[in-house]
Amino acid sequence: MGILKVAGKVLLIPLWFIISIIGAGVKLLVHMVAIAKKILGLGIMALFIETVICYQDWLQAAFLACMGGVLVFILLAGEFIDTMIDLIRETICALIFGRGRNHVL
Repeated sequence: MGILKVAGKVLLIPLWFIISIIGAGVKLLVHMVAIAKKILGLGIMALFIETVICYQDWLQAAFLACMGGVLVFILLAGEFIDTMIDLIRETICALIFGRGRNHVL
């Protein structure tokens, strides 16, 4: 029985390694999206202010506000996926070291 537990833990190590690589890629992508959101958000905000002041076209202003909302939603979705991958990685690490699920949560 003890051999099966050790074999199960050994089989979890490659899974942990793969999820760690995926997690690093997701973290990099989320940080890149955050930088792009700041740059695009600044441009969209400037266009929003100029549209309201110069043209007083509220339809275009609402469209620009929706574009800003979409940028925030994309960033939040990326952060959610990043958090879930970290949670999965920590759970697998806890299973490998034998701490069980209750220690992580």
